[in-house]
Amino acid sequence: MAVELDVMTRDGSLAPGMYPAVKWPMRRSQPSLFVPKTSVVVTTERTFVVRSQNGQAQWIDVKAGAPDGDLVEVMGNLKPGDKVVRRATDEIRDGTPIQLSTPKGP
Repeated sequence: MAVELDVMTRDGSLAPGMYPAVKWPMRRSQPSLFVPKTSVVVTTERTFVVRSQNGQAQWIDVKAGAPDGDLVEVMGNLKPGDKVVRRATDEIRDGTPIQLSTPKGP
């Protein structure tokens, strides 16, 4: 969401013509989740993530919201704890068997 503000800085850390990045807390009427940007697939027909449901790929339609670094907010039929494919693509067809891997530690 683009916002334009006039800001006065006494210490001169923000000069005319400079553009800062600001995190602006927002409240939603419904909770939202954040997933890696690479988990969101956008096609001409839909926007979705691929969730692992009983070892099978399940396409879940989502609406992408605000980005936050490498993550993006998504609203849809997801809940905390759902496992989504980190690098999703529409080539992972709905219903395809998938195997989860656990991240390796340092």
